[in-house]
Amino acid sequence: MPRGTGNDLANLQVGDKVVVKGSLDENTGESICATAVLDRRDVPAITGCRGREEETLVRLGSGFWYDLATGLQGDSEATSIERVA
Repeated sequence: MPRGTGNDLANLQVGDKVVVKGSLDENTGESICATAVLDRRDVPAITGCRGREEETLVRLGSGFWYDLATGLQGDSEATSIERVA
């Protein structure tokens, strides 16, 4: 199962609390911090050779964006997020 699907990331809204965890081999699963979602964006798909799939992103206080489909940090995938229960 992809990260993010088991902890209901798709419904995250501004103000919701998340835990940031390491997702690289040397620190996989290690909690780094807890923070709140500052912004949420639905990015439409673009067709063509340089296109992209539709995605929903959230931004945290660090300034990094996270893909809600996977829970991974955009582009680098160095960290992931999980909803705080």
